[in-house]
Amino acid sequence: MHLRRAAALGALVLPGLLSLTAGGVLAIVTTGNWAVTISASDLIGGAGTDLQGSYESPADQVSVSISGSLGPSDTWRVDVRRSDTTWHDDVHLWLQRTGDGTGGSVAGGTSYLEVTATDVAFFTGSDDVSGIPVQLELTGMSIAVPPASYSTTVVFTIVDT
Repeated sequence: MHLRRAAALGALVLPGLLSLTAGGVLAIVTTGNWAVTISASDLIGGAGTDLQGSYESPADQVSVSISGSLGPSDTWRVDVRRSDTTWHDDVHLWLQRTGDGTGGSVAGGTSYLEVTATDVAFFTGSDDVSGIPVQLELTGMSIAVPPASYSTTVVFTIVDT
């Protein structure tokens, strides 16, 4: 997620990490990025007012796919964390799962979860699943956040359970 206030553009980088299982390798693949440009047009009431406080991506901004499972009895968990390049402490990144994808099964993650610098469980599932849609939200933007370019990477990790 790359965010620059007042003349902004950016990109969200979404790498996936692998997990070894007794029978092979679970793999997670993420696609999608999100750039938010915040400018004077985001002032709530024009000059002298505060910025809109939150920004939400489309519901399917990111797609997550899991492969390499041993079948329906092979369960896993997806963890997420943020890896900041430059970030402001007042700005918060959130994500939520907005669908189930195709194949296997998934559970949890259907309400916004804050992405921090520490791994946190996002959702669980079993079997191979493709195309799980994920939505992102930024909160905490205000004129108190200095105009600059802010950038972070969301790291998705698959954990064999």
